[in-house]
Amino acid sequence: MKTSKPKSEEQQTIQTLDTSRLFLSRSITALSNHLRALLYEYGIVSTVGVKGLTKAVLETLDEANLLPECLRSVVNQLWVTYLNLKTELALLIKTKNALVRQLQPCKALMDLEGVAEVCAGMLYSSIGDGKQFKNGCEASAFIGLTPKQHSSGGKVFMTGIYRAGGIKELRSALYQGALSYICRLPEVPKTAKQAWLIKLVERAGIKRSCIALANKTVRTAWAMLRYENKYEQQILVI
Repeated sequence: MKTSKPKSEEQQTIQTLDTSRLFLSRSITALSNHLRALLYEYGIVSTVGVKGLTKAVLETLDEANLLPECLRSVVNQLWVTYLNLKTELALLIKTKNALVRQLQPCKALMDLEGVAEVCAGMLYSSIGDGKQFKNGCEASAFIGLTPKQHSSGGKVFMTGIYRAGGIKELRSALYQGALSYICRLPEVPKTAKQAWLIKLVERAGIKRSCIALANKTVRTAWAMLRYENKYEQQILVI
């Protein structure tokens, strides 16, 4: 019976920090939505975003006539909890990023396009040394960035990626990193990767290009971790 390879202490630490980061982030979102709903029941509407919620809560706490006194104390408690969670999240992210920048494999992964501390840490904690995968395609399929296949009558049809499978958080982070990189592409490409992306965006659009770049990033990351190579961009010769 084949079993998965146990994670190293560094991988486990990064994964634990990532899990805690996601928990705090979701808790902050849930608490902010709860505050918005509570205020809305009394006709207090907050605009979209953190600034809108902050303004609505502070105005509610300052004005004694907007809410009953017992509810004002509840809103104040919830608001203090919200601020504490945001502080704890910022400290956790700072701790995790400092650890990622100290690990050589993660530092090497940050040379990839659209990869910073978040993606580098999650890639390393998910792929490790890459020995559990035969190739980069398997690693990409494990994360959920390969298209689904549907065969009928001897013909193979390629569909979109399976969003319900794989590692959703890593896939989302890679997509956001790819989107950030693609949106900042220069008009005149300097590397072969940039030239490939510019043509791909013109042919397939931004969203599909982001998925393609994320897929290529995972495959390249697997090769770097498996063979301990450095990422070298192919410079275009003008």
